[in-house]
Amino acid sequence: MAWTPPSKFTVTISFLFLAIGLFLFVELFFSLTSILPPLTIGTFTSDELYGIIAMTCVFLAWFLMYLGVRMKGM
Repeated sequence: MAWTPPSKFTVTISFLFLAIGLFLFVELFFSLTSILPPLTIGTFTSDELYGIIAMTCVFLAWFLMYLGVRMKGM
C-alpha cells in the first residue's frame, strides 16, 4: 500500500488539536495556579472536564493525521 503525505491543511489542523490538548494537560497537571475558568457540566468537576477535552483533542490530532496519511487528497 502506498504512502501519501498529508496536505498542509491536515497537518496544520492536527497540530492545533495537539497543541490545545497538550496545553490543557500541562495546565492541569503542572500548574500551581490555573488560568482556566471554572467549568462544570453535570457531575464532572472542572479538572475532569478539562481532562476529557484534552484527551479528545489529542485523539483527534492523532486520528486526523492517520486519516491524512491513509486517504489520498485529505
